[in-house]
Amino acid sequence: MTTPEPTPAERPLLDAIESPADLAQLSSDRLPELCDEVRGFLLENVQRTGGHLGSNLGVVELTVALHRVFDFRRDRIVFDVSHQAYVHKLLTGRREKFGGLRQTGGLCGFTNPEESEYDLFHTGHAGTSISLGLGLALAASYEKEPPHVVSVIGDASLGAGVAFEALNHAGAIGQKLLVVLNDNQWSISRSVGAMARYLSRIRSARLVQRAQQEIQSLINAIPVIGPRVDRTLDQIGEVIRHSLVPGHVFEELGVTYVGPIDGHDVRRLESEIERIAELDGVVLLHVLTQKGKGHPDALEHPERVHGVKGSPPDEVVGTRGAGREDGKLPPNAAEVKQGPAFTKAFASSLVKLAERDLRIHAITAAMPSGTGLDAFAERFPARFHDTGITEQHALAMAAGMAKGGLRPVAAIYSTFLQRGYDQVFQEIVLQGLPVLLCLDRAGLVGQDGPTHNGVFDIAYLRTFPGIVLCAPRDASDMERMLDMALRQDGPVAVRFPRDTAPDPEVIHVHERRAMAPGKAEVLCEGERVVVWAYGPLVGQALAAAEKLRADGIEVGVVDARFAKPLDEELLARHAQDYRWIVTLEEHQRSGGFGSAVLESISRLPQTNARVRVLGIPDRFVTHMSSRGEQLGFLGLDAAGVEQTVRGLYQSTRV
Repeated sequence: MTTPEPTPAERPLLDAIESPADLAQLSSDRLPELCDEVRGFLLENVQRTGGHLGSNLGVVELTVALHRVFDFRRDRIVFDVSHQAYVHKLLTGRREKFGGLRQTGGLCGFTNPEESEYDLFHTGHAGTSISLGLGLALAASYEKEPPHVVSVIGDASLGAGVAFEALNHAGAIGQKLLVVLNDNQWSISRSVGAMARYLSRIRSARLVQRAQQEIQSLINAIPVIGPRVDRTLDQIGEVIRHSLVPGHVFEELGVTYVGPIDGHDVRRLESEIERIAELDGVVLLHVLTQKGKGHPDALEHPERVHGVKGSPPDEVVGTRGAGREDGKLPPNAAEVKQGPAFTKAFASSLVKLAERDLRIHAITAAMPSGTGLDAFAERFPARFHDTGITEQHALAMAAGMAKGGLRPVAAIYSTFLQRGYDQVFQEIVLQGLPVLLCLDRAGLVGQDGPTHNGVFDIAYLRTFPGIVLCAPRDASDMERMLDMALRQDGPVAVRFPRDTAPDPEVIHVHERRAMAPGKAEVLCEGERVVVWAYGPLVGQALAAAEKLRADGIEVGVVDARFAKPLDEELLARHAQDYRWIVTLEEHQRSGGFGSAVLESISRLPQTNARVRVLGIPDRFVTHMSSRGEQLGFLGLDAAGVEQTVRGLYQSTRV
């Protein structure tokens, strides 16, 4: 969808708002007009820059109402995940920066305390806003006039176990806290599970509200007794509501439930929030919204509207060199020819393998399309399991399935697998169960930044005894690696990035070595320097080697394939034959693949080689316009590898 470039006069209300103080000056009857302008701004700008569009279009009225009622310079607001905080950013003085949303040096796609005093946390994972809000409320409870604390959470995030833990605790201690449940029936895909069905029953209870209004009109018309009967109507309504929604879960937890109300009626929202703000204890305001409201595809294709890629400008700002002494990004070396996306290669490979093995079941935690498993779900619906935003449960369930004789494949983003760390340890690895963990988005993720960079998984998995860690360099090795993994009797983790795979023809010259744990593949031998690359960065190493060979520098390249177990036999030989071993990985240097190589070499009785570890330094990597730019920024692209190897090669001259 394209939108004509507006003139300033088209959005006079939004253009006049530099802070929430300006919002407070608007009369209530102008709020719907403002909301229309905000929605138009988002449609125009986010479709150009890329970002989470659908979720933000759905919370326009809600965010405006919250900023009208509360002063978040003193009061506190926490957005769950915080990908739906674009409207909040617009109303807090960041409108002029939206042209650089999720671009290098521009606005973060999530809340970020470095941007504004109105952002309290840099969050990007689901389910934690109620815990954070309760902590803030407890910290402020000793003040004479404590600030209001608001936690905004989506219906899908509410299904996460940590959200219920927080509600249970908050209700038990009676701490004052407003929890706003933004219910649009979706996360990225449609919300699943018993909680989703429960909320659906509450939505349908709106029929009771309308019936109650009609009954009230009839009772008021009865002479003399009508007003007295009307005073008990609220109690009658509660009985009716409890009978239609058995258990009324929230109130059983000690939480005052209000709703559901129309999340796109900004004036009613403001009025309702003002009333609720005076209540004590934990209040849950149930707001019904439409994901992607205002977008022409929202009703028929809400999943497509969730996130848009956009068309970033040709020039990006704020680039700083991180792996280079001169602070500049070097020109690209030999380009790596691209094949299919790793996610697509994973999905198609898994479907092929599942056609031959009925024991294969696929599991995801609310990410069927993001992990590519929607194709598996369509082909094998009885063997597909979406557990919702419940990584801990998904992994423990996978362990049970494996114990029962199945071959479960849990496809979870690297950064989200951290949420189920204890289950990987206790239920899977300790039991030695054949669960295959497929870590999508392993590595740098470009625009999503540090909350979503999957750069810790090698370190947090490598210490577990008995687990196999591997990474395919291209789509061809993806299928071979998955096939190998599903034949193992214990746990295996396969990692791959959010990007296209290198074309196998660029890497594949001779018949590839058989895929077996702990067996690397030598792609070319050299002299003085050899690069041991892990996963997709093998393509960058080969591109660098091609440039170096053109200058007469013969550098060896190895596709390590496995971070655990390492090919220690080959490594020991190279430690004798080469002066430098360069390790290359898209992961933190601490505890990663390079650390494994160093540990292995330290056990050798004698070695001629020194090791240079190329990876991500000990800091969080900020969002940039693309993964490729982040690799260049850190010196992990072909040009960076070339520069490092050239320097080491020159240093070994006699």
